[in-house]
Amino acid sequence: TELKASACLNAVTSAQPISKPPAVNGNGVAKECYAGKHVLLVDFEDSFVHTLANYIRQTGATVTTVRHSSLEVALKTLKTPIDLAVLSPGPGCPKDFDVSSKIKLFLERKVRIFGVCLGLQSIVEHFGGTLGQLTYPMHGKPVKVEVVPGSPSLIFEGLPPVFGAARYHSLYATKLPDCLAATALTVLSTEHEENKRSGQVVMGIQHKTLPIAAVQFHPESILTSPDHGLQMLRNAFKLTAV
Repeated sequence: TELKASACLNAVTSAQPISKPPAVNGNGVAKECYAGKHVLLVDFEDSFVHTLANYIRQTGATVTTVRHSSLEVALKTLKTPIDLAVLSPGPGCPKDFDVSSKIKLFLERKVRIFGVCLGLQSIVEHFGGTLGQLTYPMHGKPVKVEVVPGSPSLIFEGLPPVFGAARYHSLYATKLPDCLAATALTVLSTEHEENKRSGQVVMGIQHKTLPIAAVQFHPESILTSPDHGLQMLRNAFKLTAV
């Protein structure tokens, strides 16, 4: 807890990106197959960001964490090419952080993008979709998620068709633009009674032609299987343009 608090304080008070080496096993060897890859994690002031960064490091990649307000400066000063941009969760709504402008910066640089929670909502709005508010907020709530059969669900490759995940949100995608496909939905029987009238909630999206995908739940939460969460992050490196 002390280490996490120290890391969080450093992120808040420093305008410089935070870079750390990939996680290693007891032999000093990167645990997964993405050693040499560089991930830029954009922090939208969320308490989960350091946990998410640690999960990404377990893929073998190096992670640079930068606050949203310092992104433009970081993109100009970083010397290592970015293999994957991750949009973190965060409080409020996408417009509070002008996330659309951040997505535009990555699109201009042809960087693949993976969004988590607020990240999904931001991608939906950026491409012309709409958001609504759940009747009953789902903060720290477990849910069953089902992969949409026949969808371009690259992020969920290697996962079972139905799996458990953790939700921390009150906003959700009510309408997707034509360029985005729903890749995962809530299992309605596990949805809160007050939210069932809205039907199944979108839990995953993927762009039909660009290397962009996102999940509404938190892959790094203890309520999501660590094996499943890590697999989704590994899969994000495989996103390619069509």
